[in-house]
This record gives sequence, structure tokens and C-alpha cells, in this order.
Amino acid sequence: MAPLRPKYVAKGYRKIYIADFYVTGQQDVDKQVNINVNKEIKETLKAEFVDRSSYEVEELKIEIPADRKPEDVLLDPTFWMSIDIKDRDTSLILAGIVEFSNHEKGGLVTERVTNPRTGTQRMMTSSQDRLQLVLGFNLLLIDSKNGEKLFEESFKEEEVYDDISNVSLPLFYDLFERITPKIVGVLVPYRVAGSRTLLEP
Repeated sequence: MAPLRPKYVAKGYRKIYIADFYVTGQQDVDKQVNINVNKEIKETLKAEFVDRSSYEVEELKIEIPADRKPEDVLLDPTFWMSIDIKDRDTSLILAGIVEFSNHEKGGLVTERVTNPRTGTQRMMTSSQDRLQLVLGFNLLLIDSKNGEKLFEESFKEEEVYDDISNVSLPLFYDLFERITPKIVGVLVPYRVAGSRTLLEP
């Protein structure tokens, strides 16, 4: 079997800076989602890269100017060159825009109902409100030496949940755990076997 290769072969780089992610989204059902999405993403990715690769990994604080579009800022080399980054010549920056949304998703549910008096069973169909979660990434790799984009890819996962109206941390990770190996796999080889993603050290 041929050796696995990452999607982007980062030659000459020893360090990854994981920058703050710009988080957006539409909250239709749970309008007060109490999850620090940026924090959860950065901490998880940092741990994964430390465990799965030989890269040095460090977090990078950034602020998007309020008067500019985030997508324009993240693709602007002058923005990255204005940030104080040590060891620029051997470092990559992982950055991007994240959408985390929740929507109402109606649907029909059919279930078997038993009459308590007669014991007769019959099928009943009723409408049920369901919660749809969407987690999407527009991921960028930036060369910290000159601020230029090296790689770009998008990832998206969606799921519908019954009888749930609050967006909890476990629900967020239900989606994020599906995307994490794909993000790590940009720089670290991994193998997908069936429905499971197996990361290679």
C-alpha cells in the first residue's frame, strides 16, 4: 500500500499557529447559544496536532477590523505581516471562518400507539419540530513568512435532532468531531475506513 500523504505537503515548516476563527451563523431556535465556538475549536485542533504530528503548535490571537469583511482580511497579506509572529520563516498559520447555525426543521413522525382500554395498536403520524445544526468551515493555510495563502478548503456537516431545542456542547462536538480529522488531514496523513476516520501519526 502506498504511503499516505496529507492534502498539503508543508515542506520546511516546523510550527503551526492556530489563529482565532471568525465565527458567524444564524440562530433560529436557540437564540442564546452558550458555547465559545472559537475556544473549543482552537483547543481541540491544538491537542490533535500535538498528538498526531511533530509540529510545534501555538495559538495566535487576531482581531478582525469591524469595518472590513472577514474574508478580505484573512486573505490580505498585509494583515498577517502586521501581526507580531516569531519564527516567521518556518511557520504556518491555520485560520478561517466558521458558520455554526441552528434552524427549525419540521417533519412527520410515525409511531405505534396502543389504546390503553382495548390494547389495540395502530400507527399514528404527527408533525414534530426538530432542531437542525449546521457547522461549516472555510479553512485557510497562510505562510507567515509573507502572509500569502497556501491552501484553502471548505468543510460542512449538518444533522437533525428530535425533541431538542437547546444547543449543547455535546451537540456541537457531534458535528465537530466529524470535521476535525478532515482539518488535521490537510497537514497530517490519515486514512478513512468505512464511516470511521483513522488518523496516522
